Amino acid sequence: MKHSLRKLAYISGLLPFYHGIRNQRALTVVLFHRVLPEDAPEWQAADPEWTVTTSFFESCLKFFRSHYNGVSFSQVMANHLDGEALPPNPLLITFDDGWNCNLRHAAPLLRKYHLPALLFVTTGAVGKHILSWQEALFALWKTRTLDEEHLQSLSKKAGIKLPASLKSEQDFEQLLTLLQELPVARRRPLDDLLMDWSMDLPGLPYMLNENELMEIQDHGISLGTHGVSHDAFVQTDSPHDELHLSWKDLCRITGNSTPVQCFSPPQGQYNKNILEIAENLGYVCACTSKTALNALNGRNTGILDLGRINIEQPALSDQNGKLDPSRLASLLFRQPILAA
Repeated sequence: MKHSLRKLAYISGLLPFYHGIRNQRALTVVLFHRVLPEDAPEWQAADPEWTVTTSFFESCLKFFRSHYNGVSFSQVMANHLDGEALPPNPLLITFDDGWNCNLRHAAPLLRKYHLPALLFVTTGAVGKHILSWQEALFALWKTRTLDEEHLQSLSKKAGIKLPASLKSEQDFEQLLTLLQELPVARRRPLDDLLMDWSMDLPGLPYMLNENELMEIQDHGISLGTHGVSHDAFVQTDSPHDELHLSWKDLCRITGNSTPVQCFSPPQGQYNKNILEIAENLGYVCACTSKTALNALNGRNTGILDLGRINIEQPALSDQNGKLDPSRLASLLFRQPILAA
């Protein structure tokens, strides 16, 4: 019944009408990570929670074109700093991490539909084969490469008892949690092991290199920082260094002396202290894990804390695996509107 009512509200035009009025002066920011064709070799190792198919992504872009006006990051900054008006129902598309599929598969579709975007780059992963130890761990598990011998090596290196085998997703989640709870300095040696073991995954490399970062900007995609290591800022010894060094890295890579204005906290974890550090370094905007739409006030002072909504394909698909626009509308149109 609930599904039928949602569909009826969307198809009848009632829900889009509600959105057009209610969210006219609210900025919607959506978040993607990886965009891959299902027949791509790297699909075998990709995490479905953070990956959408190219066909699903294109359906999302068609939906955005129907219900929003796409805006660039520079337009958002002009509104924030100078009070310049944004079009009604503005939408900013963002990507986290710096996967090379964003250039190969997402960028051409964004250009096709004349939609700009903002990409947050983990600068320590630029030119690497995979993003981080977490991604390597998941990919090894998904491709059934993480065997008992590997687990014994991890357990010995970490000095803690880890699951002897991974027979279920619950076993994997237990392993991931145990490793995440280790102090960063103690876990570092495990990072190297996992990165080495993942060198034979299908479809490598996965991350953008420096030349590709230059190229992706030609598609109307702006760049921001996502830290150096992809460790959560709240867990690192120096969030200042993560923010400052990633800023310097990105300026060096792009050859652009213009300060990087925006960052996205890895794993969505941040607090007031992180925002204060970023603002003191010269950042003007943070795209965070706050699930909300953003009230447009213009000419604000202080750092802009933008909420974002993650687009997760399994939760938004119909029984055939295609985008259900009524689900996406329900997700986006009804979010709370908060001051950024």
